[in-house]
Amino acid sequence: MAIWNLIENGAIELTEQGLSPFTRVDLIKYVQRKNPAYGPDSINPIIQGLTDNLHGGAPGAVGKNILHSVGRGLFVLRTKNSEDIQQVTNPQTDKPITRPLPQKNNPLSVENTIYQFSNSKVQNICGYDFRFMCNIEPEREPSGEVHVFMPQSRFGNKSSVGLNRYGKGPFCKFKIPRDLQYPGVYALMEGTNIKYIGECDALSSRYNMGYGNISPRNCFLGGQETNCRINNLIYQEISAGSEISLWFYYTLDYKAIESQLRADLLPSWNRI
Repeated sequence: MAIWNLIENGAIELTEQGLSPFTRVDLIKYVQRKNPAYGPDSINPIIQGLTDNLHGGAPGAVGKNILHSVGRGLFVLRTKNSEDIQQVTNPQTDKPITRPLPQKNNPLSVENTIYQFSNSKVQNICGYDFRFMCNIEPEREPSGEVHVFMPQSRFGNKSSVGLNRYGKGPFCKFKIPRDLQYPGVYALMEGTNIKYIGECDALSSRYNMGYGNISPRNCFLGGQETNCRINNLIYQEISAGSEISLWFYYTLDYKAIESQLRADLLPSWNRI
């Protein structure tokens, strides 16, 4: 079967499965399942050539009328879903942003699980429906103050490695529900203020083994500076009486969407 037919069939199948929009990676994986001889270098130009609002690419026999791009690495089937596109406005810059409309009644079991877990609390961020997951609740002292967690002394520092620039702390310790092992984009919010946008391939692990539990090694040069930095910022906000909430948007295209939102919103905790 011709490569452009495989791409069209893949777009139709992904749409029927409820993946709309779907990613470039989804299409490539579909084609390679059907014909492993096709590599990304041969598939990508055909995808480009079949997309009505992208320039260039290798044109297929069916023309540029199969796919429609709705964002970086995101597509819908043009013949069925091109009407599901809207212009939304970034509330902080008043600039228009092209986004796919939020998909209602999505049959994906993962999304249904997240919707049920979130109790239908929704925060629309630049056209994406983020679901409320939980408030960040650090361990506290009997007095109610946030417990200070300083793991640096537990590191066997035989080579006298120095602390990284965020390794001094102080830190807090917290967990989120462990059954949220889904890929997507998350937002940390203080009230209605978006403080941080990030991406992950497993939400629970990202927090319970990362931000919420600073390992001794991460405090030193070569460790995970971001874990230390975000944990300390959460500690400071909550110690000052603020409430930090976690919101989540399930997507397989989490890297591209995170990049878009960071550029659109410039959250104060994100480094440029």
